[in-house]
Amino acid sequence: MSIGDHLSDVKTLWGRVASADTSKCLFTAAEKGVDLDAIAILETSENVEFNQHSPFAISPCLKDVDFIIYGTVSIMSFLDDKGFGNSLVPRNGIVRAQQYRWIHIATDILGPAISEVISGGNENLDVSMQKIEAALCHAEESLGTNKKKSPYLVGDFTLADIHWISHIHLLLIHGHANLISGKPNIDQWLSQVMTRKSTSKENFTSSDVLPSLDDINSHQIHSVHINA
Repeated sequence: MSIGDHLSDVKTLWGRVASADTSKCLFTAAEKGVDLDAIAILETSENVEFNQHSPFAISPCLKDVDFIIYGTVSIMSFLDDKGFGNSLVPRNGIVRAQQYRWIHIATDILGPAISEVISGGNENLDVSMQKIEAALCHAEESLGTNKKKSPYLVGDFTLADIHWISHIHLLLIHGHANLISGKPNIDQWLSQVMTRKSTSKENFTSSDVLPSLDDINSHQIHSVHINA
């Protein structure tokens, strides 16, 4: 089998364009050099194939030939193992635990708060802003402490960075860049993540798959075509 044969069948990913979870899966695929045809899910009953593959309407949903998997963490793990390059999960147990801690902060604290701010909800807006500030300050301090060793959240680039960039990117494109102003370590991390080349060693900038505001408004989702 020649290199790349196991990636010759292009996978299909169903996801919501405005969802950070969809961006996480696309970014992981781009990082690992896994081609995906991405299909945007609309909030209608027209997504017959998606509903067939994901009986609980859980998105994103991935189809690889006859293998179906849904849920962000499951898909990211599958793509990490399927693709090229180093694993995005640290082998060292302590570092791996730190990675999952940052992922929990992103998914349990930062992400929901950003969604609240983006939606313009008024009831919990102040609380959400406080949560965003607390999470960002925590990251700012940690990145400052570790920057002599690495520009990333935990050692080498990991799934934690993908979780964080997918949420913060939504915050930025919706006009809330002021929330990271005055945080030079986060700004440096952001620049590093947004310009880095794929872990798969392909000449591909992984952040290119992240949606713009125009993409979201027009329901246009980016596929990942590296090996084509």
